Amino acid sequence: MRYQQALFLPVLFGVLLGGCRKDPANEAPRITIITPAENASITIPDTVVVTVEASDDQGLSGISVSLLDQNNIPVVDAVSASASGTSATITLALPISSEQLTSGTYKLFATVSDGSLSGKDVQSLHVTAVPLRVRAVFTLSVPGSGIVALYRTDSTGQTSLSTTWPTDLGGAAISSAAQRLFIAGGSSGDLRAYHPDGLNIAWQRPNLSSIGAPWFTSVDLCADGRLYVGYDDGTLRGFTPSNGTGGFTATLPAQFRTEQAITTGDLVVCTERNFVTQEQRLSMYYQLSGAMQETQPLNLTPVRAFIRGTDHALIFGNRDGSGRALERTLSGGGTWEAYTWTSPITAVEQVAFNTWVVALANGDLQRFTYGGTGSLSIATTPVLNTLAYDAVNGWVYGGADGQVLAIDPGTGTIAGGWTVNGEVRYVLPLLNR
Repeated sequence: MRYQQALFLPVLFGVLLGGCRKDPANEAPRITIITPAENASITIPDTVVVTVEASDDQGLSGISVSLLDQNNIPVVDAVSASASGTSATITLALPISSEQLTSGTYKLFATVSDGSLSGKDVQSLHVTAVPLRVRAVFTLSVPGSGIVALYRTDSTGQTSLSTTWPTDLGGAAISSAAQRLFIAGGSSGDLRAYHPDGLNIAWQRPNLSSIGAPWFTSVDLCADGRLYVGYDDGTLRGFTPSNGTGGFTATLPAQFRTEQAITTGDLVVCTERNFVTQEQRLSMYYQLSGAMQETQPLNLTPVRAFIRGTDHALIFGNRDGSGRALERTLSGGGTWEAYTWTSPITAVEQVAFNTWVVALANGDLQRFTYGGTGSLSIATTPVLNTLAYDAVNGWVYGGADGQVLAIDPGTGTIAGGWTVNGEVRYVLPLLNR
């Protein structure tokens, strides 16, 4: 009996050990980028040939390679390949051709899967962007009451009528980064974001005016990349230009409407008008919450405002039949009139640091330098309704009745132009990024 008990114990121990034995745990697959080398360089357009080595104890399923920016956001379409067995060497061709990409350091991102777990490898890649260029210049004119015309001038200088809309014009802007053209109606017509090629609608917001007053009061693409739109319900709303998602809403003081929005730091700065009393104000709102930080009265009718330093705005406008350049401290409201012209301002555009081109109602075109030589007359032109700067060619486009002029802002020389039907309201250069 004792012998049987002694024999039983080892057998029982062996059964228990067998019952506790587990299969080896599945390990994550491994992948290594072999080529290109770390910190390799390319110039767009190019195709990066990526070779990876991958292995897994259970068996490979698939491999993928993409390009990420410094925020780990994919900037090109990934390329993929199937894999099998426990090890493989795979070569993939990753095209990088987007003119939207800027020069800088990106990340080659390679992933491998075994069907349940994945592995990754990351490698730096230096990218040189294609040169900045003008893709087209869009001109918006009003050839008649309730009609808006859109003209496109291509990179060869040929101008053609793209389309007309039976609406009025409440505002317009263009985003080269998002490749979107924005046009808003006034008392009629929706806010629409168009693909500039083909003019298909990317997204839109409805016009809810029921009293004939402008529903959209301003449209501005700002330095923070957002599109800010003033509404007749007394709000200012911010949108992502590419897809129209929101995230910012500011409520203005009672009876005030936005006429222009600009951004600096964490603030949205607005010129606003009371539609009953015509009182003008400058107000600041926090970008994150939309809450008002401060509001200040203005003693002129603004034409256009610009940020000059983090805590200063330079506001060009009119008072008592004269054009004025008014510097305003955003915190506290300190004011200094930097310059006065004898004729009202009709349009203004910044062309360099501390330098603006100012169009006057008497046809005089001036170059104003803040804190420098003051203001100099550089040309006599038709009365210009709008100005827009072309940073690639160095021209400022001036829109008048029936024509657009390309002007050298240094000398005032007219370098070219094109004709359109109606009063030009906006000239919008579209770059490749």
